[in-house]
Amino acid sequence: MDSIQKQEIRKYILGALISGSLTVVFMYYVFYQGLLSVWAGLFTGITIYFSIAFFKVKISNKYFRKINLFLFLAINSVFNIIIILAVAWVGVGIFYMDGNFGLIFKNFSRTFTSTESQIGLLFGLILNLIFIGYSIINNLIGNNVLGKLFIGKYRTPFEVERVFMFLDIKSSTSIAEKIGHKMFMSLINDFFYDITDPINETKGEIYKYVGDEAIITWKTKNAILHANCIECFFRIEEKIKSKSDYYFKEYGVVPDFKAGLHGGTVITGELGYTKREIAFMGDVLNTTARIEEACKTYKCDFLVSEKLISQLGEMKNHTLNKIGGVKLRGKENEMRLFGVS
Repeated sequence: MDSIQKQEIRKYILGALISGSLTVVFMYYVFYQGLLSVWAGLFTGITIYFSIAFFKVKISNKYFRKINLFLFLAINSVFNIIIILAVAWVGVGIFYMDGNFGLIFKNFSRTFTSTESQIGLLFGLILNLIFIGYSIINNLIGNNVLGKLFIGKYRTPFEVERVFMFLDIKSSTSIAEKIGHKMFMSLINDFFYDITDPINETKGEIYKYVGDEAIITWKTKNAILHANCIECFFRIEEKIKSKSDYYFKEYGVVPDFKAGLHGGTVITGELGYTKREIAFMGDVLNTTARIEEACKTYKCDFLVSEKLISQLGEMKNHTLNKIGGVKLRGKENEMRLFGVS
């Protein structure tokens, strides 16, 4: 198990503990003020969290992501409520009724008539709204953004250290002409969906999409840790390779891509009014875009600036190919680039 997988496990454990703690508080004050409710709450909350997470990752995101938003929300809400009710019934049966599930089914009507059950159903609906709402917000504005907008962290622009990757599909114009623009947009959506996990696994974030290009960013410390920003590119490469049969069957082509990677100081802050976003500005982004363009010139899929390479230190799992002094378009001074394989 590598460090990135350990980070993912820690994230899920933290979420499960938060869910379990909230359920403990609810069951302690609604059902029984004793140690029994602590164990029942932990079991119920943690099991619900992992069950909903499993449904989201393995079923919802895989099979329902292309349907319209209203139907997507309806399906997810129904399944989430079923999961919450099923786990709650099991928890009540185990901890409060000594495993006498027959008695639960015998008094099934009390599930909807007793005050405690109605409060439990309300709690389940609130949990469902939290899960669904959090998922929607993450998809619309990106991870870790809403809270920062609420507290006004980005109201006043300030400097931050960031690493950026410009990732672009190769030969996009010819592919669009070959398969048609409607199919090409579907291909891009599939591609952006498939690169999401490798980005999250390496502690990156999607900054924005520009046509068929994705701009990925890391906090510098996260990018340098275990060479996450380098590892991301190759994890994406592995992911697309593993889906090559799907792409060829659906579109008759497997998307190939190139990327430029660079980092430094940028300005960040809120941008816009009716459609706000947290934006990054500065020469670092312009330079990263030029590095990505240089991939075509130097026939290299992945180019990284010397500055970032020096920060990453020794990389045992990757080979560096020094490109030399490169005059990037729009830049006065030469920049040394490295191809990574």
